[in-house]
Amino acid sequence: MTERIVTAAFVRVWLAAFAAFTALGVALLAIPLYARDMLDARDFGIGVAIGASSVTAVIFGPLSGRLADRRGRRGVAAAGAVIMLAAFLVLQLSPPFGALIAVRLLSGAGEAAVLVGVFTMVADLAPESRRGEAMSLITVAAYGGLAVGPVLADLVLGGGRFALVWLLGAGLTAAALALVFLTSETRPEGVESPPARLLPPRAALAPAFVLLLALLGFGGFNAFVALYAREVGARPGLVFALFGVLILLVRVFGRKIPDRFGARPTTALACVAIAAGLSVMGGWQSAAGLFVGTAIFAFGQSLAYPSIVLLAMERAPAAERSAVVGAVTAAVDVAIAAGAFVLGTAAELAGYNGAFLVAAVVAASGLLALTRLDTAGGRHGGA
Repeated sequence: MTERIVTAAFVRVWLAAFAAFTALGVALLAIPLYARDMLDARDFGIGVAIGASSVTAVIFGPLSGRLADRRGRRGVAAAGAVIMLAAFLVLQLSPPFGALIAVRLLSGAGEAAVLVGVFTMVADLAPESRRGEAMSLITVAAYGGLAVGPVLADLVLGGGRFALVWLLGAGLTAAALALVFLTSETRPEGVESPPARLLPPRAALAPAFVLLLALLGFGGFNAFVALYAREVGARPGLVFALFGVLILLVRVFGRKIPDRFGARPTTALACVAIAAGLSVMGGWQSAAGLFVGTAIFAFGQSLAYPSIVLLAMERAPAAERSAVVGAVTAAVDVAIAAGAFVLGTAAELAGYNGAFLVAAVVAASGLLALTRLDTAGGRHGGA
């Protein structure tokens, strides 16, 4: 009989992830609009505001993974939720641009800790033979939150009710914290302690680089799609909703794809779809083009992370499971930061459509990196 994935503990962790990522979705829509409408920030400045959280997430993701492997996942996730909550409360003070960057840096550390904690808890709770499926399901919580959060923020914001939006984010983060506290520690007993080092496991580096290339456009999407939507006459909340809902559908109904077809073929398909979606966004400059491109882009995004993190876990020992999640997730944060910074510059020079076309070329190059990964190491190699 196939072992169950969905247990009471799994549901609590899933809901905690959903609440935290809904809060993140709230910020993703509101931060660029706050920077533009209230602080008169330009495109590059908006890119800095969005990308700042990824800078600290890159640092604290691997560190959180190492700490979770040695001390437990629950405490790391709870600490991250407290930091996110504090960041939303500071936003209530209507900070100027410099302080906004500081808040985003603080928030990034908390987001990284929450993600590493809850994602590893799910990996711990899942049967080994269904771990890829479990990772797909937990990312449903993540992208479901990213779909719902911007829609909620759009509705609450109205003509400029930013204080109410920040309160919404704080409430969602508090709910995530409560759910983490209601869940017991999941770190396996009797597993050999991981090495006392700060660097990420070597087994995770090649998969992480592929993910970085594939998801660079995600940073630009997060930073500029709300503004691009305004430019082409589309409702920003609907674009985010389409993106998140499609990822939700693929992650639910296609959750067994990485286990069934293999991580590498699925990752290759993801790179192609991401590049194609970004190309449509940049080449077809209209509301229709934005929605069609977002749909293709979302399909690729839905496949990328579960396949890559599963491949990395297969290449590393169980004692470094959180460190692997932290390292691969750090690649996402690097991609978001680099996408926001680099594509912010591209947007200044060539417009938003030019920035999306640059991101498409980078995503396509992920296929070359994937070929290198095919010949780099094996199971548990170099951990």
